[in-house]
Amino acid sequence: MLFPSRSCAHLVAILCLLLSGCGGGSSQNAQVVNLGGYWQTSTVSALGYDTFLAGNLTQTGNQISGTLTIYGSPCATSGNLAGTVSGLNVTMSLTEGLQSVSLAGTVSSAGNSITGTYLAPSGGCTNGDSGTFAATKTSSNAGCTPVPPGIVSWWKGEGNALDAEGANPGTVEGGVTFLLGKVGEAFYFDGSTGYVNVPDSSSLQAISTTISVEMWVQPTVPSSGGYLYARRDPLTSENFSVYVLNDGTLTVLLRSTTSPTETGSKFTSAPGAVAFGQVQHIAATADLTTSSVNAYVNGVAVPLSVVYGPATLGGTFSPVTHLYLGRREDPSVEGQAAAQYFPGMLDEVSLYSTVLTQNQIEKIVSAGSAGKCQ
Repeated sequence: MLFPSRSCAHLVAILCLLLSGCGGGSSQNAQVVNLGGYWQTSTVSALGYDTFLAGNLTQTGNQISGTLTIYGSPCATSGNLAGTVSGLNVTMSLTEGLQSVSLAGTVSSAGNSITGTYLAPSGGCTNGDSGTFAATKTSSNAGCTPVPPGIVSWWKGEGNALDAEGANPGTVEGGVTFLLGKVGEAFYFDGSTGYVNVPDSSSLQAISTTISVEMWVQPTVPSSGGYLYARRDPLTSENFSVYVLNDGTLTVLLRSTTSPTETGSKFTSAPGAVAFGQVQHIAATADLTTSSVNAYVNGVAVPLSVVYGPATLGGTFSPVTHLYLGRREDPSVEGQAAAQYFPGMLDEVSLYSTVLTQNQIEKIVSAGSAGKCQ
């Protein structure tokens, strides 16, 4: 909490802006409006700082929760919201660190804008500040598609590397920022130091014969292979990885307990399957029981060829203990080049213990910015 008191207050105001409203206002409409979706503010200057806030709200009944990310402030970086909707009134508390800010506002009948007041008690970077705010919803989850069966982890990139399914939260390392993505916020990797490290777990180990990984991607050209998802132990064994080469080739690398070498089998598309600088959806699946490996770009199947290793697969996935998003291994093992960092945006990275059908993938693509239903 290094921010001057007034600047933080201003920041808190915007902060709340972003998320939704807060309470206060007339309770004339008994119908509960839907505030679920993505909220944001425009850039606001406060005591020399340009502050921008963005965040996702989730609503169940009249209960609201959400997370804000705060850009440009040395005082606060994120905040958690919780509250209720009653008619057109919204009351909420915003918690950032050890502080709690009270919010009260009135939402429009369409649930896409909010105006109200906030009160930040003394302490930390606030000093009993109060003020008004206004916020706008930029996208809604009303058109979201149901989550396919078998989801294990869902790294949404909403200002952190938490797992929306809860079992496998990651840790952000190196050059990773969070900006607007396809669905709310997204991971932005610098391509040289940034990645997400996910500790091993029983739920990851339980993925034995079928797997799917899908996400939204906006890559820039990698120096070699930009790894989107890598489940492997450096210098020991592959398991299941997905990456993009600098000519736009999409690659799936996997090893099972029947593979004769630690490198497993490599399946690649033709060059140009992945477009650089564009947002697109990428999915890859494998089924060791049927010996099938598939890849999709924007819901369209991409033909794959075997570069090396057996094309016929069996057994179970090779047991490993590492999982990375945005790179494939610790560079201390084989050097920076071997880590093969991914440059660009990853959003809504989702892991399944089942094989997604093309139809299921198409529905995710069609949902677009509405995403999967939480």
